[in-house]
Amino acid sequence: MHDLMTDFETVTPDMWLANEESWKKKLLKLPNWFQIPLINCNASHNLPDSTLVRFRGMIQDMHNPEFYFEQFEVYNKVTKETKTKSGKFRDTANVMKNERLNYAHNLKSAQRQTMVVVSMPGLNDWAQSLEEKQNHLKHLEQQPNTSKRLLPTSTKLKRSYEEAEEDSDAMEVVDEAVANKEPKTTEAKDNATNVVSREHLLNFPLPDVPSKSCIVKIYDEGDSLKLNEMIEVVGFLSVDPALSGEFQPERNPLLEPQIESEVETITHNPPPSLVPRLHAVYVKKLDHCNPLVNDINQETVLKEANAARDHLLKALTELLLGDKLAAEYLICHLIACVYLRQETMTLGQFCLNLSNLPIQKYPEYAKQLYDIIKQFVTKSYYLPLTIENMNTLCLLPKKDYDCNRLTSGVLQLSKDTHLVLDETKMEQGRLDATGVANIAALGSMIMTQKVEYDFRYYKMHFDSDVSVLILSEGKSLLPSDYHVPLRPEESSLQIFDAIVEAATYYLKEEIMNVIRTYLTSLKLVKYTINDNLKFVEDDFIEMRSKADAENPVTADDLHRLLVLARLVSLSRGFDTLNKECWDITKNMEAERQNRIKNRVAPTL
Repeated sequence: MHDLMTDFETVTPDMWLANEESWKKKLLKLPNWFQIPLINCNASHNLPDSTLVRFRGMIQDMHNPEFYFEQFEVYNKVTKETKTKSGKFRDTANVMKNERLNYAHNLKSAQRQTMVVVSMPGLNDWAQSLEEKQNHLKHLEQQPNTSKRLLPTSTKLKRSYEEAEEDSDAMEVVDEAVANKEPKTTEAKDNATNVVSREHLLNFPLPDVPSKSCIVKIYDEGDSLKLNEMIEVVGFLSVDPALSGEFQPERNPLLEPQIESEVETITHNPPPSLVPRLHAVYVKKLDHCNPLVNDINQETVLKEANAARDHLLKALTELLLGDKLAAEYLICHLIACVYLRQETMTLGQFCLNLSNLPIQKYPEYAKQLYDIIKQFVTKSYYLPLTIENMNTLCLLPKKDYDCNRLTSGVLQLSKDTHLVLDETKMEQGRLDATGVANIAALGSMIMTQKVEYDFRYYKMHFDSDVSVLILSEGKSLLPSDYHVPLRPEESSLQIFDAIVEAATYYLKEEIMNVIRTYLTSLKLVKYTINDNLKFVEDDFIEMRSKADAENPVTADDLHRLLVLARLVSLSRGFDTLNKECWDITKNMEAERQNRIKNRVAPTL
């Protein structure tokens, strides 16, 4: 194994190209992926250019295809030798001082897909710590800092899609003049549009959440990848400082018309020390990003489900002030995910509204509850629905035509992210046009599990799978699938701070990891519908017979019951519906409906 790992530590793009199939087979058999540096956890400036590395994240944007020299010829003026080289898996030609490119012979162009990948939005601290522990390679800290190198004399091997469309045979080459250029941002004193901030270049979906970004260049299967998908990429690192858009050569506008604006060039070519490039040799789609969960054994997951559920139910019942029904619904919410899409219908969404929160006595109750929930789930984000947040935050991604890129928004999230909306923070005030649009965007995502991206001239809907939990004092202004008014026990209300302390003490790392594994694994379990569901048919017929104009029973009610029954079954370790779980589901819904009908004004 050690020899195999050494191979991957020393492999170069040329070696890989010489026998791509063999290298890929070796890679897929590699027993210890952690030894290939993950640049989420290891600083890219400690790694030499063209090292084989990994990056894990969400596809945030897709740029136009990029044309490059797949094959080119280099002529040495001193030795008179001619060599054929390849530009695959690299951005620069590494042309020596006495060499020049021969454009007349053996020049072959190809294209690669360029994507911007950001580290998982909302990845919680516990998951990041585990990822760091698994993937941090201490010996890399002793490596020289490559970001401090002087600019080499590099010849670039790419050109834009638009330029290549105009003249597919003539390829752009940036020569040694690159090395002598000052960064363009130094000229920004006279032109404010040239100032491009770090935040603009990184373009993360969630504000104030530390993340990393990477530009990934894909040679195969780029068409099968979609926006917002979670991927892990293995590829050759490219961190040559000359790639920065700041060091583009000046052009004569009469001889070379400016295709890209200056701000677009800098946006698409951020400094590699800030946003490294990765030339992919292998891309793996991820079903989840929980570092505790590897391969799923359905039988084992179901067998261990009840023990994990007991721990979680005990903790949540305490935190919800003795309300076991609310805790049952919250467990179902935490394991819910979209499991089927049919034309306009989305099945599996489970937006939960917990109302009647005791904020008079405990103003920070919602935040305290979230702080415990984020210890359980892999990815989450807490969004207080203040007037200021609604009026100022950018929730929907928008196309920026000046920079020719997708500007991210808070709702650009990967699947299985838990979005907690704190309505208890909503104060008196006026929503402006942005605020109204943001509230509408949240409502639309909750109902359809789709997010509308703004391309200025048209809108486009992208599928979403985000679990939304709304915490409110009264019934939420936003729609929800299940509304549960909290019924706190008086004794628990008096000692809530002590309950939080006790829960923190009870939830030791070992128990937490059992719960974390349980919540992720159940989303991956295959649930089947039993053919023998006569008990469901009989109950639905009986419910319809007892319905009246004031209390109608519709197909939507049956659908809601079946979605809840699926989660009640899974949470208890069953991968199909049985009579016992169906009866539990009916009783839960009956009690919930009863609470809503007999709700009194909160006096907490």
